Amino acid sequence: MIMIEVYLLNLASRLEEPVEKFLHYFAPSRQEKILRYKFTADRNRTIWAELLARSIIAKKTFRTIEEIQIERDRNGKPYVVDGSLMISLAHSKNWAACSVGEIPSGVDVEEDSSDALAIAENFFTAQEYRQLCNVYGRARAEKFLSIWTIKESFAKLTGRGIDEKFSAIDTTKILSGNGKIIGKNFFLNGAVIGVCSERNCLPESFTVFVT
Repeated sequence: MIMIEVYLLNLASRLEEPVEKFLHYFAPSRQEKILRYKFTADRNRTIWAELLARSIIAKKTFRTIEEIQIERDRNGKPYVVDGSLMISLAHSKNWAACSVGEIPSGVDVEEDSSDALAIAENFFTAQEYRQLCNVYGRARAEKFLSIWTIKESFAKLTGRGIDEKFSAIDTTKILSGNGKIIGKNFFLNGAVIGVCSERNCLPESFTVFVT
């Protein structure tokens, strides 16, 4: 059976590193986009999410990181140029995430749950909003992130990204495992990961790297 794999990289010790020593891994056009980020931490998150994907693909295909080329389509969805594997990338605060496999997937990682109800009112289905209102404190924060990461990962899987209407994405159905596309959450030290792919292709666990 074809399985999706999920990898996480802890960035806590990397966020303020000078990015210049990593830029040579990227094409000039990609370097330009990376340097547009105002803050060093945002540049590092972007760099390390892609380097995480490259290192995984390089190991699986017996190549070097430099040989792996990753581009973006018109919606910003990353893809491996030679088509050897399919990927999805995400980053948030102290984490970078990558899902990889022979079939499409979407991944998201989140740590911030501020203004959960306000966001949910605009982007959740009525059922999802009720579920959120019925829990409190840390349970509400975790519930919000579990729903939001599935919406994000589903949008990345479809390739529509920010053009996807989040209020129309029914995570209750996706998480039930009854449809063609299913989702799963993982939880780690306050972070919530969401991953979506085809039925029965999601992993039971994930791999964590700490730098």
